[in-house]
Amino acid sequence: KKKKGRSPVKSSVAMLLKVVHIVQIIIAAYGAMQCQVAITRLLEYEDATKKLAKISSEAQRQLHKTRMTQAAGAIAILASFVASVLLTTRGSSYGILVRYLSSPVMASGVYAAREYLWDFWGGKGGKPVTASKVPLPKMEGYNEALEKTQKVLEVLGWLTMSWMASSALALLEGY
Repeated sequence: KKKKGRSPVKSSVAMLLKVVHIVQIIIAAYGAMQCQVAITRLLEYEDATKKLAKISSEAQRQLHKTRMTQAAGAIAILASFVASVLLTTRGSSYGILVRYLSSPVMASGVYAAREYLWDFWGGKGGKPVTASKVPLPKMEGYNEALEKTQKVLEVLGWLTMSWMASSALALLEGY
């Protein structure tokens, strides 16, 4: 008797889907390192910014946006990492709704986080945020935070594209 199994095409798509999720894990891990450095460097300026925020509503707004955008990026990257690990290791054991909807939901969430960061950190006039470096002594940490935030934006873009790819593959394969 012939055993029923997956077709070779379905098996190839399933393998490709796992590869996409493994790549997402690697990208998210890289992004987490970038977030950690950016947030650590920005924290070096937290006390001075808090003092300024007491007398300036604009400084207070900027401090709030800085915290919120950095947190949004870190959360999106962490969620991508966790979802990718779970889908790689146990994707087929989840219900049909989770298997089919997790990738599009992650694509939407990561894209929204990227847009939120871009609105604040994207730079002005089409220039990247790194063009806004402060050429003053003792601002190296802030400038490094700008560079790492630019990397976080790139990572969120890569993750968005990879979640879109895994959405398409999930429709073909279904895990």
